Amino acid sequence: MARRRPQTWAAAVLAAVLVVVVVTTAAAAVGKRLLVDMTLVPDAASTGAGKSSSPLILSSSLAGPHCPAQLLCLSLTCVRNGAPQFAVCLDGSPPAYHLHRGSGAGAHGWLLQFEGGGWCNSARSCAERAGTRRGSTSLMNKLEVFSGVLSNDSAMNPDFYNWNRVKLRYCDGGSFAGDSEFTNGSSVIHMRGQRIWDAIITDLCQKGLDKAKKVLLSGCSAGGLATFFHCDNLQERLGGATTVKCMSDAGFFLDV
Repeated sequence: MARRRPQTWAAAVLAAVLVVVVVTTAAAAVGKRLLVDMTLVPDAASTGAGKSSSPLILSSSLAGPHCPAQLLCLSLTCVRNGAPQFAVCLDGSPPAYHLHRGSGAGAHGWLLQFEGGGWCNSARSCAERAGTRRGSTSLMNKLEVFSGVLSNDSAMNPDFYNWNRVKLRYCDGGSFAGDSEFTNGSSVIHMRGQRIWDAIITDLCQKGLDKAKKVLLSGCSAGGLATFFHCDNLQERLGGATTVKCMSDAGFFLDV
């Protein structure tokens, strides 16, 4: 046993060095994170057509507490484009997404990512969900960190770093697929995932999605299921001139 102690201490020292390296690398990665503000689609709940509002530029005094200097933050834009009526979250709040514009060779590429987050499967569970960030954009964080395939770091995300990258916020409880509502007295639960999808895609088409050459639709878990639901529809809407690929991450669920 005495002869093995030097090896044990050597292993401990090596492990400590590896921990320091991992922590240092993680800290460096945090410094490169992209923080993106939320875009709301408020008039998706109305029937009237309107015009896109001017971007609301956050002043440094407003952005400072929420946007550290090392992070890239985008200003909040409210869209008024006459999107389909009743395209609302469970609680009636407007749908939302985050967008970071592409550039250079990636200007005509678009990556759309569905947010995941499980489901509600009854009036009661959907009513409970409506009072959380999973059912209301008014309760969500307004800034979102873009990392992984949404990152603008060419070393971390060499394939898509300069594409237009969008995160679709999840607030309908049904993988962006429902179109119904439940009324209980004065309380109304809106299950309008399909209309939310239509409203956001309509809005993004006005921002250049309709001119895309390549599009990747993706999502994880409930977002992965949404990818299956809407893959063909997205190709139909964009036409044959656009190449649409879809990647569902953990979105296939067996009913056993």
